[in-house]
Amino acid sequence: MIAKDKVIKARAALVLDEPFFGSLILRLKTKEDPSCKTMWVDGKTLGFNPMFVDSLSIDVLKGCLCHEVLHLALSHHTRRGNREKVKWNSAGDYAINAMIKNKFSLPGGCLFDPKYSALSAEDIYSQLPTDKEKKKDQNKEEGNGQTSSLGGSGASDSPAADSQSEKDKSEDSNKDKSEDDNPDPGGCGEVRDADVGEGKGVPTEADLSRSEAEWKVAVSQAAQQAKTFGKLPAGFDRVVDDIINPKINWRALLRQFMDTLVKSDYSWVHPNRRHIYAGIYLPSCRDSEVGTMVIGVDTSGSISDKMLTQVAAELSSILNDIRADCYVVHADSKVQNTEYFAPGDSISKLNAKGGGGTDFNPVFKWIEKENITPSCVIYFTDLWGSFPETQPDYPVLWIVDGKTSRKAPFGEVVEFTGE
Repeated sequence: MIAKDKVIKARAALVLDEPFFGSLILRLKTKEDPSCKTMWVDGKTLGFNPMFVDSLSIDVLKGCLCHEVLHLALSHHTRRGNREKVKWNSAGDYAINAMIKNKFSLPGGCLFDPKYSALSAEDIYSQLPTDKEKKKDQNKEEGNGQTSSLGGSGASDSPAADSQSEKDKSEDSNKDKSEDDNPDPGGCGEVRDADVGEGKGVPTEADLSRSEAEWKVAVSQAAQQAKTFGKLPAGFDRVVDDIINPKINWRALLRQFMDTLVKSDYSWVHPNRRHIYAGIYLPSCRDSEVGTMVIGVDTSGSISDKMLTQVAAELSSILNDIRADCYVVHADSKVQNTEYFAPGDSISKLNAKGGGGTDFNPVFKWIEKENITPSCVIYFTDLWGSFPETQPDYPVLWIVDGKTSRKAPFGEVVEFTGE
């Protein structure tokens, strides 16, 4: 069977048996794309490698199609921001496969872990290792597997052996490079950033919002149609409700706050690689460093370990994206401890030290004493404490553990929900 006909057959089967997914998949135009490894979606098109489709049974192909439309239903094509593409695809795969693995057949080796059930792609992304951490682990494993060339029967002075060794290293290097460049590590299909039309370039915030809104409407209509036939998958009522009526997430608000601090500029030093193959040299958009961030941690015992752990993971991801250095200042009625993190460092946990009454003044006085000009201050607290009389001339974000009736005299306030 021709690959395109196989896709049509699987799509038709979904329309009859799973109208929720079938309705969504019909919104996409199909395109044979031998250049991709598996398949991909961008909000408008379903691209697929004919050889990949040929290798699948109809049931597994149906599972892959459901996987792909859920990337769009969950707005993974509009929410990546500055996150790493491959890591974002992996996070989306874990979120989706936890929903459908027990209902649909998926390719062997698909990304699935029960611990990621009910978590968003953003939550999962913050828990996945960075490229730096993965390479560190890989180098450690390679180091443990090495054998000494000093003495023993394994040693060789033969030029042929040296040549073979160099060949093996070259092949290993090429293998690692191809694996690192694989945009679909889960093998179920990748999600690409939203397509805004030929020649329009990078999507604007308005473009992303428009695509996201269109897919919310599509999800609502598909769910209503499936309910009419009594075929909305079990458990998808909640999924659909979360898509149509999303709760305001503290992670998204924190990201939005940080994104406003990132200034981008165009650089000819690093030309846009998308156009080099055609002999066209255009500047690329480069994100500049944010500068120095200061994180204040209220150590009076008013904030939870859960909050500190989850926020640390999100901040670690953000610092890796925006290349900022960071001071963490632990304080109650006075500064108890300070920590420094360089760009790209991983913040595994914010260790609160102290336990006295709350006074926010010491953190701001410490900034002044150390002659630091921060790009922003992020303060974790319950807002019960004494504030500085004078508003600082840099942005301040207060992350509050749970709901509170307290108001900050300056800055923005975000409620930590634990979700």
